[in-house]
Amino acid sequence: MADGETQSASWDFGRGLRGYVWRAPAAKANLLLAHGFAEYAERYVAHYSNLIPRLNALGFDVYSFDLRGHGRSPGARGVTDIRRAVQDHLAARAALAADTKPLFLFGHSLGGLIAAASVAADGGKVSGVVLSAPLLLITAPPHLRAIANVFAAILPGLRLLPASDASAISRIEAEVTAYKNDPMISALSVPAKLGATAIAVSESAWTQYPNWTAPVLVAHGGQDTLTDPNGSKRFYDLVAATDKQLELYPEGRHELLNDLDRDAVWAVISTWLREHTR
Repeated sequence: MADGETQSASWDFGRGLRGYVWRAPAAKANLLLAHGFAEYAERYVAHYSNLIPRLNALGFDVYSFDLRGHGRSPGARGVTDIRRAVQDHLAARAALAADTKPLFLFGHSLGGLIAAASVAADGGKVSGVVLSAPLLLITAPPHLRAIANVFAAILPGLRLLPASDASAISRIEAEVTAYKNDPMISALSVPAKLGATAIAVSESAWTQYPNWTAPVLVAHGGQDTLTDPNGSKRFYDLVAATDKQLELYPEGRHELLNDLDRDAVWAVISTWLREHTR
């Protein structure tokens, strides 16, 4: 399916954010997609391995929204309270609950943490979850956590650490260049508010993961320096779900669907989704 054939419509779920829906002919399920830090939902149409058109072709109506401070949603660029983002995600799920079709969730990177924390808080009416390089395990020394908490309140947009190198997303130079040249992507340096609240959400979610029962597929690159693959391993071991699958790609970087293993990764994701929508 070509990019030009995939058109979005606005989707308002009552949270003051820019929401979208990309509809499939004769859709058999809905999928709520949560994008990563510094990016935006529309990137997943053409610039993230044509993921949304591919999901449409599998029979999913795809819903998404730009996080606060991202894409076309309001707020200072990159500044997001992750606790509020989880509430936004829960509200989006509640809006979709009126539909009789099964609901699936897809979360990448920071969106993986948001989706996972959302399910940890309320796993009801979720038919399956796909987590791509999720930011589940966040390690920071105590002094940096304390500084982040202080500045989250008084200077929420302060960037405490230098920006990560965009080459960490992929071994394919063209994908790195496209990422760097995308005017809708903000700097890969984490604002104090986002960092502090992401740590708080992550730590709370770890206490809830043992109660997780929703079917889940987790994919992570072994050379990912932006999110820790050990978090995905620990999550897989901890969740109570009997229907769970962990796929690790030893040389993979952060954006697996934009990296050298992308065909193999998509084959796993698409097969898993097909099997869970039969």
